[in-house]
Amino acid sequence: MGYHLCPNGHYYENTMSACPYCPTQEQNNFNKTQIIQNIDEKTKIIPQDDKTVLQGGKPDFNKTAIFSGNIDEKQQIKQVQQPQGAGRKLVGWLVSYTLDPLGQDFKLREGRNIIGSDSACDIVVPDGQVSGKHLTILYRMGDFKFKDELSTNGTFVNDEFVEEGNLKDGDIIRIGQTVFKFRSAL
Repeated sequence: MGYHLCPNGHYYENTMSACPYCPTQEQNNFNKTQIIQNIDEKTKIIPQDDKTVLQGGKPDFNKTAIFSGNIDEKQQIKQVQQPQGAGRKLVGWLVSYTLDPLGQDFKLREGRNIIGSDSACDIVVPDGQVSGKHLTILYRMGDFKFKDELSTNGTFVNDEFVEEGNLKDGDIIRIGQTVFKFRSAL
């Protein structure tokens, strides 16, 4: 397996056609950028937003990273870990205005996406009426399927109580007091 280096300094697998770390259009959030430097064989992480330096531990690779310093290519590839969700294609979003009046979106990736109030879920919903593992959305072979995971308060799609079925772009999903609009990327 090989790696490419994009113009912004990100390493990504050569099986991908574009850098998954580079922001696209409105996703330009530089507060999450980190600079990783190798100084005297110790890695320091310097988040740009507060300039705090952390030594030891593992870097948070769920954020975009820019590599600089005296790190040779072999060391860089060893240090690069795949971000959460990497290797799983982005296939859709859930958008909610109930959790934040300005809007909040959640990425759906191919395969299984578990939604609930439990911190182990792929999408964590801070709603007292949402079960720990409330709903699963599965993308497989071009279809979005959903299944209520025997939640206490149930799942509603387009104002109908449902236990399982298929989703189509624009469907409205309600779990607890939280309302999502489902958007397909495909």
